[in-house]
Amino acid sequence: MGLKTLSILVMISFLLSCNSGTQSNTETVAQGDNSELTKDDIANLKYLEFTLDRQAETIAEPWDAYSRLREAVEGVKNADFSFFNAEEKASTELIKDLKATVPDTLNTPSVLSRILVMETMLQKMQETSGLSTTTKAELSQAVKDVLVAYSNLNFQLNKKLEKDKQNIQRPI
Repeated sequence: MGLKTLSILVMISFLLSCNSGTQSNTETVAQGDNSELTKDDIANLKYLEFTLDRQAETIAEPWDAYSRLREAVEGVKNADFSFFNAEEKASTELIKDLKATVPDTLNTPSVLSRILVMETMLQKMQETSGLSTTTKAELSQAVKDVLVAYSNLNFQLNKKLEKDKQNIQRPI
């Protein structure tokens, strides 16, 4: 009789502990430091920034999609994310236009791959900034990724034109 009573008490305590465990097991979403990034926070990001040289600037000047991208990135540098927060379609359309209207002198696989990286980083930043659980550090990293991708696009445009200027003759 003692063994039977002991096994019943163990079962009851087991059932009670399982029941209390499910009651206390509520899912909590950790709220991170979702403070807004400021212009100073973005200015303190460490990355190597490339700008277009004169020749690339003259070729990119009539390229409307690149001008809009430049304005959007300048907005990001000033902690103004309105271009990306307004409509998701706006950034998608910008990248489509950027790919479709690349000037012939710049339409190479290396430039197109940099545009693809830019597209990926813009989408990542847009998704990261739209989440309520995003921390300031995560958003800061996403912004840095966009700025680095834009800088690398500029670098690739400069290098493409620099390579075209070289007149390398092969020996006969």
